[in-house]
Amino acid sequence: MRPLFIMGVLLSLSIQLVNAQAALPVCQERPTWVDPPWVDGADWCLERFVNDPSAGELGYTALAAAPDGTLYAARPYVGQVLALTDGDGDGLPETPRVAADGLTLPNGLAYHDGALYITGAQHLYRLVDGVVETLVGDLPWGAGFWTGGLTVGPDERIYVAIGATCDYCAQDDAARGAIWSYALDGSDPLQVSTGLRQPGDVAFRDGELWTLDSARDGLDGHDLDEVNRVMPGAHFGWPYCYGANTQPDTLVEAFDCAEATGPALALPTHSTPLRLAAYDHDLFPEIHNSLLVVLHGSYNQSDLQGYALAAVLFDADGQPTGYRVIVPEQATPPGTPYIYQLSEIQYQESGFWPHRPLDVSVSRDGWIYISAGGGQLFVLRPLS
Repeated sequence: MRPLFIMGVLLSLSIQLVNAQAALPVCQERPTWVDPPWVDGADWCLERFVNDPSAGELGYTALAAAPDGTLYAARPYVGQVLALTDGDGDGLPETPRVAADGLTLPNGLAYHDGALYITGAQHLYRLVDGVVETLVGDLPWGAGFWTGGLTVGPDERIYVAIGATCDYCAQDDAARGAIWSYALDGSDPLQVSTGLRQPGDVAFRDGELWTLDSARDGLDGHDLDEVNRVMPGAHFGWPYCYGANTQPDTLVEAFDCAEATGPALALPTHSTPLRLAAYDHDLFPEIHNSLLVVLHGSYNQSDLQGYALAAVLFDADGQPTGYRVIVPEQATPPGTPYIYQLSEIQYQESGFWPHRPLDVSVSRDGWIYISAGGGQLFVLRPLS
C-alpha cells in the first residue's frame, strides 16, 4: 500500500504543478500583458490588471498588499479605500469592493498584523474587520503638500511622512515637513526628523528608515532630488539648503547648512520621488533587498524627468550604490549601440507618460504592484 500511496502523492503534486503552470502562461500569452509601458522581458513580465479611466488621475494614490492576497487601494477624492481580490482565478486582484468610506483624503496605506493603517489629511485611521477607528485626529496638516505615506517599524511604531506648508518658504509650522512617529494606538507622538519639503513616503529596509524629497521649483542643477536615511533629530536642510553638498539656498536665515543632513542618494532634479517600498523578496534576485521608488515625474518643463519606477541598489554595508529604472526600461534597439533615454521613451509614449505612476507595493509572492494615473493598476510578475 505504501508504494501506491507515494505514487498517489506524486501524481497529485504533478497535477498541482501542471495546474500552477497553466495558471501562469508565458508573458506574451497572458490577456493582461501590456507594452507599453515597455520592459525588455528579460527579468519580469508587466501586466495591467485594472484599467478604469473613470477613476481619474488620482484614482489609486496608495497601495498596500495584505498577506491574504488582498490589495488595498486609496481613492482620496471620494474618501474611500478599496479592497481588491481575485475574482477570476488568474491570481491578480482585479475585483473591488469598498472597504472603508467617509474618510478625509486617504493617501497612505500600510498593512500590519491584521490591521490596515490609513493616513488622510489630519487623520490616522485603523481598519480592522470592516470597522474604521480614528487613532489620531490632529496630524500636522493644512495648506501645502498632502500628508504622505506611512509604515510600521520593527519597533512596533507607526511612522508618517508629513509634507511642508509650501514649495519654498520659511514655514511657521515646525511640525510640517517632517517624519513623525506614533504608538500603534496613536498615542505618544514624536517628531523624528525635519527639514523636508515633500517626503512622500517612508519605508524600512534592514531595520533602517528611509524617506524621499524633491527639489523646489526653480532649481535647475543636476540630481537635486533625494533618497534619505532617516535618523532621529536629523534636519535635511529644507528650505535653507539643497543638494548633496547641502548648498545654501536664497532664504536668509540663521541656519548653518553644514549642520544639515545630506541625501544618501541623489536622483534627477524634478523626477519627483514620491513613494517607497522595500523589496526583500528573492523572486527577482536582480533587485533583491532594494528600495523601490516611484518617480512621479516633472511638472511645467519640456524635459520629462521621472515617470518611472526605479530600484535603489545597495552594497553589502547597506550603502546605496545607485539606481536602476525598471519600468519603463531603457531599451537598446537590436543591431545598434544606441540607448534610448528615459525622456525619449516617454515622448514616444512607450512609458507611463502622459499618466504618472503613483504608488508601489510588494505582494506576499514578491510580485510588484504599481498604480498609475487614469485608473490603472500594473503588476510585475515572473515571465512564466
